[in-house]
Amino acid sequence: MNRRGKNLFYLVVLLLCAVLAALPWVGFSYGIVWIFLLAVYFTLALSYDIVGGYMGYMNLGHSTFFGLGAYTTAILLNQGVNLFAALLAALLLAAVFAAAVSYPLFRLRGAYFALATFGLISLMEVLTTNFRDLTGGSGGISTPPGNHMVPSYYLVLAVAGGTMVLSHFVARSKFGLALFSIREDEEVAAAFGVPTTLYKSLALIISSAPASLVGGIYVWNMTYISPNSGFGLEIALSPIIMAMLGGTGIMIGPLVGAVFITLVQEFLWTKVPYFHLAMYGTVLVLIGLFMPGGLVRTRWVKPVIQWLGLGEAVDYFKNADAERIP
Repeated sequence: MNRRGKNLFYLVVLLLCAVLAALPWVGFSYGIVWIFLLAVYFTLALSYDIVGGYMGYMNLGHSTFFGLGAYTTAILLNQGVNLFAALLAALLLAAVFAAAVSYPLFRLRGAYFALATFGLISLMEVLTTNFRDLTGGSGGISTPPGNHMVPSYYLVLAVAGGTMVLSHFVARSKFGLALFSIREDEEVAAAFGVPTTLYKSLALIISSAPASLVGGIYVWNMTYISPNSGFGLEIALSPIIMAMLGGTGIMIGPLVGAVFITLVQEFLWTKVPYFHLAMYGTVLVLIGLFMPGGLVRTRWVKPVIQWLGLGEAVDYFKNADAERIP
């Protein structure tokens, strides 16, 4: 990225940060709620992309970490534990869980891996439904009431920003290069000395951290979580659809996908309720037929990204396109 491109990119980022920081003080409550949900979905999509985009393994159970973080935080908050201690516990539990399931899961590949991870999230939904004394069963679990919208808004923005930094450093590191090589040809990567089993496990553990944190912040704000909202089909598909729609293996892709899907969801909830799940299937078909590389790689969106100065940012962040492996 040249000096002009960097300056334009940093200016856009600073203006956006200023607007987001000032939003709670101008009384635009609806916008705060919408951006809060957008940041949650974006963080889920971007953290999914570490495994699904950089490494090429479609993890249909990525939202397991979201639900696990939400339930852990809710249970601990009800026991009087401090929020940040509860979030830390949720992060650690998600990391331990990711490490425990990584070995059996990564013995599978392709569709078998995707089906196994989807079975994992279904299993978690059943467990949270049956362990009523701990999780509240099918009725869900509530947390101590309170108006946490503004602090949770800033917290989730901080986690989203931290996830962007994490994704940036992963993509530019030797570890990221190893993930890209696994995606391109895992046997060749192993033959050249890449410890594929270890790196795949580390990628799953790293991706679990942001998802568990936003799960905990989500339940603290909403003061309620249920098996369906924590481990249901909608939350399972959302990050994957957003990453694929925007473009996997590139930081701006999940952001574009999250904005697009969140806007469409908002329209459908107000105009055509109960159609939003069918929308996911429609989006998948359209991606496969017309834009397998995602929106950011289409000739209609590229000029807009370049005009905003974000096209050069893509080069700066060393995305995972095959021709741009760092």
